[in-house]
Amino acid sequence: MESKLVPGFLYTDISPDITEADIDVVSDLWTMDGREVYRGARDPRYTHANVYWLYDEDLQRVGCSEHTLTNPGDMRLLWFHESPFGTLFQEEWTVGGELWSQLPTKPFERFINEGWTSAESFLEQCLYGPTRLITMKMLQSWPKVYVCSHCGKRSLRRSPHCQMTERDLDVPQLEKVLFVDEDMVLHRPPPDSVVFTRLQPPGDDGSQRASVREPAQEEQEAQSATPPQVPPPQTPAETQPVREQTSPPQSRPRTPEPPSDAGEAQPEHA
Repeated sequence: MESKLVPGFLYTDISPDITEADIDVVSDLWTMDGREVYRGARDPRYTHANVYWLYDEDLQRVGCSEHTLTNPGDMRLLWFHESPFGTLFQEEWTVGGELWSQLPTKPFERFINEGWTSAESFLEQCLYGPTRLITMKMLQSWPKVYVCSHCGKRSLRRSPHCQMTERDLDVPQLEKVLFVDEDMVLHRPPPDSVVFTRLQPPGDDGSQRASVREPAQEEQEAQSATPPQVPPPQTPAETQPVREQTSPPQSRPRTPEPPSDAGEAQPEHA
């Protein structure tokens, strides 16, 4: 899930489980971007922004709010999506069926018989044509392709029997790109997806690819990374708490008191 405040910073802890900092604390119910959520305490692991995780009524994490360090009222909302690609780019992706169901019978049988059943092994067989299979892992660490100048062999691994030159994976035709997860389930982007600006090798336009950053990395390191070309962040709908829990369960996350200049309305008591 890519930060909207610091492009290039990725949140890697995006499971639905409650975070350790939000266990056995109390939270108010807020309306954020049209959704009713509980906001947890500030997550101290992050230094690029003030980050608060958001929970539904079942205490499942559904997103986060991130606030600039200098102006707590300057906020962006990020949400979890069914598709991990949708979560990464904050877009509505469609989750389809398995890739295997889209293949003609003969190619399907050959891939199965040869054991080319992982995304990487499937992609390797496509290197001589325009089709490209892309996973989340590949978007975060763009694949290398090794090409032999003598026999023309192409592979994702260097061969000791060939004189191979290392290149970045090319994308000859965007319409031939298939996005899959590790189970080979297809994920389809919206027509105007940001992902299409990322499908260039780092050597051609490295600024377009986000890099994975861990929470403990320093703020200046995250800010110094070349930002990818993404649309300007949109300020979310006005955030306002709708009511306060009168007798909240102790497992609710606690909402810290916002600073006086945060520009956020205080929750109304029931």
